[in-house]
Amino acid sequence: MTHRRQGRGFTLIELLVVIAIIALLISVLLPSLSRARSRSKDLVCQSNMRQLGINVHYYLGENKDRLPWLKGTDLGSGQPNSAPYHQYYQIFYNLPYYQGLDIYQCPRAESASRVKLGWGSTPNSEGLPGSVRGYRQGGHNGISYFTALSTDSSFLRLHKRGTWPGIEVRGPTVSELTTEYWYNDWSEGASTSRGAIPAVSGGAIGRLPHPELTVVMSDAIQWNPRHGRLADNFLFLDGHVSEIRAENYLDPEGMRTTHRDFMSKDRDGFGNRPYWAWGLGKNIKGY
Repeated sequence: MTHRRQGRGFTLIELLVVIAIIALLISVLLPSLSRARSRSKDLVCQSNMRQLGINVHYYLGENKDRLPWLKGTDLGSGQPNSAPYHQYYQIFYNLPYYQGLDIYQCPRAESASRVKLGWGSTPNSEGLPGSVRGYRQGGHNGISYFTALSTDSSFLRLHKRGTWPGIEVRGPTVSELTTEYWYNDWSEGASTSRGAIPAVSGGAIGRLPHPELTVVMSDAIQWNPRHGRLADNFLFLDGHVSEIRAENYLDPEGMRTTHRDFMSKDRDGFGNRPYWAWGLGKNIKGY
């Protein structure tokens, strides 16, 4: 007579121990996975900016060593290069070197750090974003300066050529043509008692004395840092990208103080501040 050996199942205690071990492993691994996922977004942003930096150098080679110039808004001064500036012109300048739109999207641009919720985004009486015709109280650089206007002559010319076949004009702005990156719009019009300050927007690189300090682009939406440790990424004229903590690129105490001995954290080695004036000379204030 053959006897079959009955299999022994897990006891309740053994099952609870296994579940506890699995839960422990998950609790240990999840923070690491979350940090890795977050860091990957930072690296994608830096990769985008490096590609944009390469595009800028392609542009320099084809335009007599002059940087791209951002079209501005005429605020009644008769000078069409006056601020605020149309940041979406980056997309137009880069077209010969990069056709896609993916590099303009920072994966860490979420909630309050997105340009759509930045300065000047309140619609005006015409239904357009608030800063279309100039500064509004509380700041500028709203969505209208990061998202292409459907009435913009440059956009209409390119759209007519079929540059973006999948885009349909459905309103005052073209939401697909949005950049989450800020191009340094320091223009030729900037000057001090010591004379004209070298420009970044439209400027000749031969006049920029410190390319390793000169900021070309950033993903900084002021007061809303996007990256870990309250930092943002910056692209410099020599092509390198650095992550910089908020107080080191725009120090609010440095803005408010009048004490001559106070050294704010956002100065470069030559006393220039804030970041859009770095590397342009000596003791230049970008306000």
